[in-house]
Amino acid sequence: MLSKRKITFAIIAMFMFFPAVGIPNVEAQAPTMPFVMAYGSDIGELNPLLWRSERSHWYDMLVYDTCLSYDDDLLIIPWLAESYAVSTDGLQVNFTIREGATWHDGEDLTASDVAFTFEYIRDAPSDVNWWTILQNMTDATAYGNVVVCNFNQLYSFALHNLGEIYILPEHIWDDAPADDARWNDHTNVTAHVGSGPFVYVNRVPDEYTTLNRFADWWGEDNPLVGQLPSIDQVRIDVVQGQDARLLAMRNGDADTERYEVFGSYVDLVLNYTELQLVQGVASQWDYVLGMNTTINGLNDTVVRRAMALAIDRDELVTIGRLGHGTPTYAAIPEVFYPDLYDADTKFIEDLDAANALLDDAGYLDTDADGTRNFPGSTDELEFDIMTLSWDDISVATGVGIETQMARINITINNQVTDDGPMYDAIYTGHYELYTMAHGYSGIPDYPWWRCHSSNIYEWGDNVHNINNATVDDIMDDYVAATPATISARATAASKAVLDNVPYVPLYLSDDTHALRREWVNFTTPAGGPFTAFNPRSIVFMYDDGTGILPATVDYTLYIIIGAGAIVGIIVIFMILKRR
Repeated sequence: MLSKRKITFAIIAMFMFFPAVGIPNVEAQAPTMPFVMAYGSDIGELNPLLWRSERSHWYDMLVYDTCLSYDDDLLIIPWLAESYAVSTDGLQVNFTIREGATWHDGEDLTASDVAFTFEYIRDAPSDVNWWTILQNMTDATAYGNVVVCNFNQLYSFALHNLGEIYILPEHIWDDAPADDARWNDHTNVTAHVGSGPFVYVNRVPDEYTTLNRFADWWGEDNPLVGQLPSIDQVRIDVVQGQDARLLAMRNGDADTERYEVFGSYVDLVLNYTELQLVQGVASQWDYVLGMNTTINGLNDTVVRRAMALAIDRDELVTIGRLGHGTPTYAAIPEVFYPDLYDADTKFIEDLDAANALLDDAGYLDTDADGTRNFPGSTDELEFDIMTLSWDDISVATGVGIETQMARINITINNQVTDDGPMYDAIYTGHYELYTMAHGYSGIPDYPWWRCHSSNIYEWGDNVHNINNATVDDIMDDYVAATPATISARATAASKAVLDNVPYVPLYLSDDTHALRREWVNFTTPAGGPFTAFNPRSIVFMYDDGTGILPATVDYTLYIIIGAGAIVGIIVIFMILKRR
């Protein structure tokens, strides 16, 4: 029989082992707030001067700072710059740079870095982002903490463009080319030094990229920010497949994904108690009906106007986006650019007027087969519309357009096409109609790119081949406005699209992002919480601790208890054996 003393030793030994097995050390349990963004495919580029996708652009926004940003109404606000000013003639833009900002490597960030960045891009190869606008900048000079930028040609959105440029550290990139191989070397941490709210840590291509919060970020000193990010770490994980990304979110392995969910997935997310769905905010994706004005029939403004009149946007939102969309009635829509929107430039919906317009122009169904014929000809008003195979919204919207054009006896053939052939066809002029989204940013200069004849070339943005001297003059005036004239010239540009109908604005797909339910306090300007021009969202949002996982059994506690019991039994056995 065991003595009381030996029994006591056995019990004490068991309980001494039990905490060692069952309680992790305090340091491992330190409070952190990681945020995992699931990408369907990897970041395309790490070089902030050459981003070509919103995946890369969103990464850049976290690592690098810009002088300006946007508020919830997409109006410009100071960011790295404390203030800014534009001369009355629009030819000089000044930024007062925030003092006390530092780079991730501890070096001071100064106005000289900002001036260096602007001139570095101006002198870079022409494929660098912002290169075109900076060709008209004669110089950028730092005077104390003020950067003075002079232009030899007026550009309405010089402030916007300069304000969106990612600022680079001169002490790292001085004398290095903009296409230096180090930019995309994921093992070279120095090459990815920025001043943004998060610091580049590491990356495994096609798997993940890790960023940690920058403890010395200047956000606390900006009254429009007033804090560091609540998130300690951002990890970008590559998770292929919509079902896999949703499962990762439900299981707590990811918090959101780069793009919004579409189609039947919207209802699935609404039924998942672990997730929430962003609703009631337009995304940046503007679906349009694009027209090639060199095609017989589409080269007639009457036909294009009739097609525009026959559009029913609410119906297209229902068909293409299951109701999750915001109709856009003007080339410069109110939801994105309220300060430049003019209600007099709205596209009207009127089916009777569309039919009357075609009748009066002699487009009649002379052979009674349901499709109108060209005046004096047996040729029919029939066009192919290209839709994007991987984009269910594009395909469904094409089906809706086919139905709506049948109401004015124009036949549309929906040609579902992979992106490579479709983009090739559109940007080389070998198409008739298309419907897809282009994407808005905070800079509404796209009417010039889409409608000016100087942009008619292979892979130029004027894919509609609108070649009109009057339109060119209007668009040139629009992008050469002063602050005092920009509103009137924006109206003229939007009206030129309405009158000439190179394309028809349809709707903005709403931002139906799925994310874990515990994330709160994100910002939702037009474009949604996770656009690359909304850094405020990732700074302000936080985990409120209310997250849940799907109903599963967590065996961790059982394993710990079992391990502790086994150790206790072994200890008792050893004591008995010694006895």
